[in-house]
Amino acid sequence: MNPSKLCETSKYEYRSIIADYLINYNSWDNIFNNKEEKDKYIEEIQDLNKWGGAIELRLFSDIFKVKIGSIDIQTNRIDIYGETKLYEKIIYVIYNGVHYDPLVMNFSKTSDKDSDITKFNVDNYNILIKFRSLANEFKQRNDYVDFNSIKNLQCENCNQQFKDEVEASNHARNFNHWNFKQI
Repeated sequence: MNPSKLCETSKYEYRSIIADYLINYNSWDNIFNNKEEKDKYIEEIQDLNKWGGAIELRLFSDIFKVKIGSIDIQTNRIDIYGETKLYEKIIYVIYNGVHYDPLVMNFSKTSDKDSDITKFNVDNYNILIKFRSLANEFKQRNDYVDFNSIKNLQCENCNQQFKDEVEASNHARNFNHWNFKQI
């Protein structure tokens, strides 16, 4: 897989990349208790109705030989995947409590996506400061989901209301709607 073609990759292809990696490389065998557990995970990761998270970010870090910095909007905490590796580049994602979205920089005067910068030098702390500042702006606008304090949620895509995070999660998986607000 050519990492420069990532923007052209569908969510199913990402899942297939993980499955193929786990099938063909034994370096991750130590996280599974047995072959059945590994096979079950490989089957589940290919299901578009299942959510990904930290394990998948860790796998992508290994697969693409890049560190991944995940910035949590609510806490402004950053988790670095591939932190012990000597990768020279890092990509950043922002986590709103439900979904991960990529963070990019664009210094051109037009909004041309071809000039988006998605990978940064790992020692460029100015980029990290800017992205954490952005996460803080989202937090100040309450643009995150805190499942510990949620009583009711509303889908911002279709306005359907849910009594708890389980209902909202099911809706998100079934309709690919990932934007919720607390009501």
